[in-house]
Amino acid sequence: MLTSTTASVSTHAVSAGHRLDFEMLPGYFAYIYRRQPQQAWQCVARNACSPYFDHTAGRAGLQPEYVVCYCDAAGTVKASRAVSATPNSFAA
Repeated sequence: MLTSTTASVSTHAVSAGHRLDFEMLPGYFAYIYRRQPQQAWQCVARNACSPYFDHTAGRAGLQPEYVVCYCDAAGTVKASRAVSATPNSFAA
């Protein structure tokens, strides 16, 4: 069984939005959820590949949070990892 510490997730601010890097785990599908400050969670990608580029991450200066959920073929969440975006550090 996967645990929430099994998979690593990182995020990087890029000129087009945010880039999420996460492990692709064999036999699991990655779902990505995003939340802006004071907003509800929303699913932004199903069966996502890494890296994932979020081009609609919101207004400049806001620090969105992301959760990557790993689901099995039945759609059951087996593990998840949360990460916050860093607003002013652009990756090359």
